[in-house]
Amino acid sequence: MKTVPINICYEDPHLAIVWKPSGQNFVTFEKAILYNTALKDLEGNREKIWCINDIQKAASGLIIVAKTEEMRDLLTKEYKQDKIQARMRILTHGYVPTTDISTLFQPELNKKDEECEPIIPNDVLKSISIVSQTRSNHANYISRLDLDLHTPLCNSTLRKLFYFHSNHPIIGNSTFTKPLKTNRDKGLCVSLLEISFIHPILNTRIHVQQEEPTKFTVMVEREAKFYRLKLDREADEIKKSGILPIDLEERKEGQLLPYLLGQKEFCGKTFKITKDCLIPRAGSETLVHATVSALKNKENQRILDVGTGCGNLLISILDQLPSATGVGIDISEQALNLAKENAQALLKGHLQRIEWRIQDMSHINDTIAFDVLVCNPPYLDFNKTSKQKEQMAALEQEPAEALFAKENGYEWYQVLSKIAPVVVKEDGFVVLECGKDMMKNVLKIWSDWEQQDVYKDIQGWDRCLVLTRRKMLQ
Repeated sequence: MKTVPINICYEDPHLAIVWKPSGQNFVTFEKAILYNTALKDLEGNREKIWCINDIQKAASGLIIVAKTEEMRDLLTKEYKQDKIQARMRILTHGYVPTTDISTLFQPELNKKDEECEPIIPNDVLKSISIVSQTRSNHANYISRLDLDLHTPLCNSTLRKLFYFHSNHPIIGNSTFTKPLKTNRDKGLCVSLLEISFIHPILNTRIHVQQEEPTKFTVMVEREAKFYRLKLDREADEIKKSGILPIDLEERKEGQLLPYLLGQKEFCGKTFKITKDCLIPRAGSETLVHATVSALKNKENQRILDVGTGCGNLLISILDQLPSATGVGIDISEQALNLAKENAQALLKGHLQRIEWRIQDMSHINDTIAFDVLVCNPPYLDFNKTSKQKEQMAALEQEPAEALFAKENGYEWYQVLSKIAPVVVKEDGFVVLECGKDMMKNVLKIWSDWEQQDVYKDIQGWDRCLVLTRRKMLQ
């Protein structure tokens, strides 16, 4: 058992929390835990230990270990009474469109031909958070999700829930999962990353958190790379052929493909676009995830989308928050007309939840405060923008007012910092997209606010900043 590596994340005389890597047989691993953590009697013999939770061989995660019978009984009682908080990270197939459990799962339907016992989703899951969503040639999207779990947890029930009752099976080679064609790893993309509970004897909070397994990141980045290569190949084919009803002479002059096609996919939906609006970028999807995550525990949320363009941010957010309403403002009447068309197509039956206004962001003066102000402001500094011919040809096709800003790119961050205290609730949020390496200076501008969270884009850059009001010292 000396040869089996044990990562002890927490230990005291009563209990330990250890990390089990994927691929490790649980019986063998339990023996290694005994060797490394068990108490010894007067004769030097190791006493018995008990694992409160278990993790299957193909998965990884944290295991709670009791060192005494008293602690075993206390922890088992806590575990069975759902008093131990557990957060699990998984990778699933497809674009998960919502974090609403009742919408995501359909327990009355069976997506497979196999038999499956009834599963009540809310008996398994407390909540779901979307960490990231990455394009994939084989899964269309890979969704990285964090699950707040009820205990006791049955691993097979969790896999069955996603396998039988959703369109998003967990990636893996175990039963009730679906493999990714390009993934040679025989494991399971499931990892119990966080455990929190009150120590039954010491009466202190125990909180242990681990980083996700490296293989998760490697898999997602590889899929993203292959997807980008596929897009490059398709773009080359479009240039060479006449299979699409588009003006290839314009394409040769650098016409951006989304403008030629008149549409762009964003958060799993297809938005109509023209040269009157900025092309939605994949990196901006982080603003949607951040806003939905910030508001998931609120009801009747009010959202202000500043510089709404084709409406992609606000429409995507409202689609995931059924009780929310929103206001989208823009200085371009043509852009707002596009936003209205997109809302009619993508929010059918819910148009009363959204209002569009022609308004300059510097003139916002709403008397009813919002739960969130979300904005992808112009932040390019023309003097610092690369003057490579290809880049400039692309930038010149999009509305300059949606791209470039004065004050070295920080003009509208300064404007918004003066408006937010008036239009955002005391417990509200501001969600901003930031250009590469700009976040540090943006935080200086928003000195009366504090960083709540940061979301990275597909390239690993800090892209989305979530702010809350700084608490005043009493």
